[in-house]
Amino acid sequence: MEFLIALLLFSQETKTSEHDIGEEVIKGEATMKVEEQKIYLSPSFNVFAPLDSILLQEEYLFDEKLYMTIDALNTPILYLHSEYLRTPVIGRLMYGTIVLFVPSFKTTVSSWELVITDTNGDDVRKYAERGLPPTSISWDGRTDKDNMCNMGEVYNYTFTAFDAVGNPTRIVGHPYTFNGIIYDEQNTKIIAIAADVLFKKDSFKLTDEAVQYLDEVTNLIKEHFKREVVVYSYSESETLAKSRGETIMDKIIEETVLPKEAIKTSPRFIAGLKPKYSKIEIVIQ
Repeated sequence: MEFLIALLLFSQETKTSEHDIGEEVIKGEATMKVEEQKIYLSPSFNVFAPLDSILLQEEYLFDEKLYMTIDALNTPILYLHSEYLRTPVIGRLMYGTIVLFVPSFKTTVSSWELVITDTNGDDVRKYAERGLPPTSISWDGRTDKDNMCNMGEVYNYTFTAFDAVGNPTRIVGHPYTFNGIIYDEQNTKIIAIAADVLFKKDSFKLTDEAVQYLDEVTNLIKEHFKREVVVYSYSESETLAKSRGETIMDKIIEETVLPKEAIKTSPRFIAGLKPKYSKIEIVIQ
């Protein structure tokens, strides 16, 4: 009898040892309610945003039809600043710096000078100082008298460095010419372009290359125009100067949609002026 009881106890112990680590098995289901609210963002897109970005800056789309339907006296000048009126161009005009010199010497330099001369060998601009030269020297196209040099002229330069006992080392540069430049003069923008690249020889007819120059000119007018544009035409012939000025003026009116009263031309007849010094000056003010 005692043996039977011990056997029953042993069998009960083996049944309760199903869970090796002693955890309880819980059966059943429980219902839980999640009360936390999810964040919901609705992306917004304003289809008028590109246009508003222009209007808020008072830069408007402008064309000839719009100009004809509103009062010209109330037309904001800022219409001309619209980026949509700019023509993509490859820059042909010089801005500020005509030539950049980068002198470099391995030996000690006591003093130096840079002399720029024209075709006749006359000095146009001279830089000279004691000690080492700067890392770069820029020429803005002006003479020692602060006048702008001639378009289409060929310029040469010679850089000379002196050692402590005065021995010179000279570097002669390659001849250089520039056909167009934009610069500031008395709170105005001036664009000067050699006539040779704009007009056919002894004619007021435009060359094929002129279109690329004039696209850049009209872009600058749209950017800097305030109240008036004046086209000055320099030539040895009074008749030719007048015709060339009118040609450029008409082209500007066509491309910029300027009111006719905001632009004018004035011939600059100079007797004995060499053809290579003939030029067009566009003054934006």
